[in-house]
Amino acid sequence: MRNENDFFIGLTPIFHTIIFEMKKQRKKLYFFTMVSILVAVLLSYILQLFPDYLLADTQAEFFSSGLSFISFITLFAACLFFSGIICSEFNKRTGFIVFPKINKYKLILGKYLGNLFLVIFIVTVYYIVLGLFGFFYYGGPINIRIFYSYVFAVLYVIALSSFVTLFSSFMKNVNITIIITLIILLMGFNIADQIVTLIYADTFEPLYSLAYLGNLITSVLENPFPDPRYVEYSFGGIGPGGMGGHFSFGTWITPSIFMGTTLLLVYIIGCFLLAALLFKRRQL
Repeated sequence: MRNENDFFIGLTPIFHTIIFEMKKQRKKLYFFTMVSILVAVLLSYILQLFPDYLLADTQAEFFSSGLSFISFITLFAACLFFSGIICSEFNKRTGFIVFPKINKYKLILGKYLGNLFLVIFIVTVYYIVLGLFGFFYYGGPINIRIFYSYVFAVLYVIALSSFVTLFSSFMKNVNITIIITLIILLMGFNIADQIVTLIYADTFEPLYSLAYLGNLITSVLENPFPDPRYVEYSFGGIGPGGMGGHFSFGTWITPSIFMGTTLLLVYIIGCFLLAALLFKRRQL
């Protein structure tokens, strides 16, 4: 009985930190929740008022088009919510305080979980609004693949959060962490993907890229799942004077479900382990 009481007493500081962090970040929560609702309503309803914007043929296609912006929302949310998980403690010198009721690891864990719950809530709101419009337009039942997509969206959020937390473990400033992680996630991976695709074409799949792995959120909605996953596009013709040319390029659409899930988990575990090691070294 005493061991159980000690266990729950040990968890109490983490719970208090989670509650405190969620209250502290409530302005960000309100902002991103409103953005998520506005984007979902814009893509689901307002655009339908224009004659040139046709409603998708199936509910799954509707969900897929509506989820086109979810990666951007989760990316910006991850950078803003998780950038200060570790580096803010050193920036404010709280990392050197000996806490009487909570150690530094429980503090970091509580902060991380508090922010994770908030970002998952934002993603959930987006899916609920999209699901309601999907039910309104197409009737029931709701396509079960949207639940698969939601699972991958949550997994993607955790992977993004682990990546940002890794940078927070060795960066000196919260703002610098936000800027660098945004640049890498928003542009760095995409530029690297384009270069790799141009050089190696269909011989090298960009499985290192979080941006590429995030394609699973929408591709899992397709029935059947995209096959082949590598597609080539060709352009060519005869110009004036008999001059002509031919140009082709290829692109990877999505990772396989098994490989995508595995690599997202590898990202999560690897980034958290490195963050813990760097945090420990920084404390020393």
